[in-house]
Amino acid sequence: MLPRLPYGKEYLDWWYNKGGMVATLLGLDSVGGASAVSDAIKKAIGPWDAPNSPYAEYFEPKFSATVQMWVERSTEVWKLLRKTTFLAEGDSLKYVESDLSSIQGVTGSSTPFASGTNESAPTVATLEEIEPAYLVDAWETTLPSRTRSTWQSEPKLDPKWIKQYHAELFPHQIDALLCRTIDTPNNDGSSVFFIESIDRICSGNAEASTTYVSDAADPDIHWGKSTALIDRSADTDDTFGCGAGDGLSLPDTGAARTLKLDYIDDVVAAIVPYSKNKRFIGITGPKTLNEMQKLIDPKQRYLNVPVDVQVTINGVSTRKGAKAGFTVGAYVASGIEIPFFTSRHIANETSANRSATITDADIGNIYIIDLDTIEIRTAVPVTYLETPPHAMLTGDMLKTRHMLMYGAQLICTNFRANGAVKYLKSS
Repeated sequence: MLPRLPYGKEYLDWWYNKGGMVATLLGLDSVGGASAVSDAIKKAIGPWDAPNSPYAEYFEPKFSATVQMWVERSTEVWKLLRKTTFLAEGDSLKYVESDLSSIQGVTGSSTPFASGTNESAPTVATLEEIEPAYLVDAWETTLPSRTRSTWQSEPKLDPKWIKQYHAELFPHQIDALLCRTIDTPNNDGSSVFFIESIDRICSGNAEASTTYVSDAADPDIHWGKSTALIDRSADTDDTFGCGAGDGLSLPDTGAARTLKLDYIDDVVAAIVPYSKNKRFIGITGPKTLNEMQKLIDPKQRYLNVPVDVQVTINGVSTRKGAKAGFTVGAYVASGIEIPFFTSRHIANETSANRSATITDADIGNIYIIDLDTIEIRTAVPVTYLETPPHAMLTGDMLKTRHMLMYGAQLICTNFRANGAVKYLKSS
């Protein structure tokens, strides 16, 4: 049986150093959870120190762990978000479908239990079989290219250089997927299988309209299923909407608008009642942050706090500035200090990731994220696999195959505690 480990040092150590990679990727017996890997193979590839084992050559745990650490270090958005595991959390999500409404006004002669139908618990529903997205960066190197690289000038396009090139780009590709605009499907369970995006998590019933998106179904969340698990058009009470609908700021028409600080203040006010710990961060694009700075600096929202302060979360730092004002440390709304972080990948920040419907939006959306409610649930940490050169003989092709793999899903456990300001343009 695989250990039910939460995300962290112990989980990654099990995956890379103690055979977790092999036990997972080579599979388990369907009965009883017994390992399908024999003890002899486990001894050969478990410690990763048996160069003569034919199985060891397909797995490179040390390089895999190196790329995993590079993802931890160099991402802008991924590393801000909480990590969990499917092993510990499972593949379902429970939520309160309707709240209690059971308070009565009574006198000394009242009979509060007379009806016999008093509610004892809220209605709890379950979204089941959430599927992780399996992201794969695959490439091949041929025998002629390997040979040619031996006499090439720098950079030599040999397998080592190509491998490092793919590894360096991998974190940025993950961030780009997490930030894709809502009308670019990320995961529909039938033809698109990417990790879900923040822009789709931070949405609501109002955005399920061709005023804002290419198709009214674009805001739906599938999480790997061919039928949407969350149908935003049908979610009229915004159980899965930002701030029960009021935490999603959209233009009145299908055109972008210039930013007002009131948009952010209204969104924060709407989502605060749904947050338990109120651990919020803001994520937006660099150009949007510049627009915020233009609005905040003249109003001097500094509240007598130090300047030249940086807020750092999971290795990601805000701009230096006032602790609670801009240039920028944090934004204050509803009495809550919200540090702001930027990514060039944010939806609408660049033409490469812009709404296909509201085409005049030219600065990034603004997301107010409750860190306790959004998680990246991991099934397969970053893993590198390759076929050894001698496989060219058994595979009857003069090439070797290489693959970086990552399996995870972006999941929200309380949609109402998150907010967004969307479809903005520069002033």
